[in-house]
Amino acid sequence: MADFDDDANLDSSSEEDNAAEQAAQFEAELARQVSQLPPELYETMKPLLLLGSVANHMLLGHSEDPVPQALKELLEYDLDALQTVTAAVDTPTLGRVMAAHTLELFDFIVIGRLVFESSLDEPLRAYLMRHSAAEDAFTGPRDYLLTFGESLLENITHYLTGANPDMHEELHMRRLQTESIFARLDDTLRPFYPTGQSPDELAAAALDAADEAEDQQEAAVHVTFNEGQRVTLGTALRLPYILAELGETPFARALAGVARLRKKALERLAARLASSVAEEPFGLTWSELLRMYQAAQVCALSAVTDVLATGSLEDMMYSSAAAEEQTLEEAAAFAHHAREVITIMMAGFVEVVEVNHPDNEEVAEAKAEISRLAELLAE
Repeated sequence: MADFDDDANLDSSSEEDNAAEQAAQFEAELARQVSQLPPELYETMKPLLLLGSVANHMLLGHSEDPVPQALKELLEYDLDALQTVTAAVDTPTLGRVMAAHTLELFDFIVIGRLVFESSLDEPLRAYLMRHSAAEDAFTGPRDYLLTFGESLLENITHYLTGANPDMHEELHMRRLQTESIFARLDDTLRPFYPTGQSPDELAAAALDAADEAEDQQEAAVHVTFNEGQRVTLGTALRLPYILAELGETPFARALAGVARLRKKALERLAARLASSVAEEPFGLTWSELLRMYQAAQVCALSAVTDVLATGSLEDMMYSSAAAEEQTLEEAAAFAHHAREVITIMMAGFVEVVEVNHPDNEEVAEAKAEISRLAELLAE
């Protein structure tokens, strides 16, 4: 038995030595190949790699979508494979990718070209136009990737099939299968953007910036609020975006489209109101006054109307009070009183605005906008 164990140990040691020797030979050959590359190779290929990276990320960012899923199943190509290629930052690291991860680089180029030829082409080019640095290095990113990408694919094919002619057909089929995935599933493609870079996010950011600039103007009015009014109006300012985010009814969903009830502007005004001192004049710019005016109307409606398809604010306060082990009569009385306080305070602020600005077109338009939304509650 001892002799058997010795033989096993010798075999294991021999295998480890062989593996180490092969790894050393591979590294030596890799280093030799990399040393023969022109030093400027990475800078020459950098525009192609950058464009391919953006195209691949726009596709693979939605990893759960049909095309990324099909590519992973067919090619084992996913965000990890993409990371392997984009990890190249200079000629030596690019050389290692070309030698050790040639198939990943092949797929990277094929997929990048196909993204530019798919329904993602328009959003991809629009995204690139926002980052003009890519345009400065060469003319026509799309044509550049299609042309030079094809040349690189030919070089990769030649490299891989030099010692293995059968590999040529395998690469050809690999490319055809990838093209077939895009052709069959093109209508499922949707662009993925880095956080804050989607067209909707950029448009929202521009609107938020415009709101902030408006709100930084000189105060148009000064209003003195007592503590109860400060708290209640602060709640009213937060209510529209809470309802819009829940979006259970047409009314709640429509709130998201009210220009003066955007979340950041409401949060900013609510925070300023919360930090103010009761019984001292509180300055409001004209935009803030209209914002609070509309928020007060929404709050008043919500107090008595089922804006969430689950009941009004009075219903919610009743349920909350009942859950705290109050009697049903006590809960009902509490909710009714709270509703009355809210509606009186909201109606009071609305009336102050309308009395002081009886002929102002913007006030009339702001009121009409909320009235149109209120009509959705009757549908």
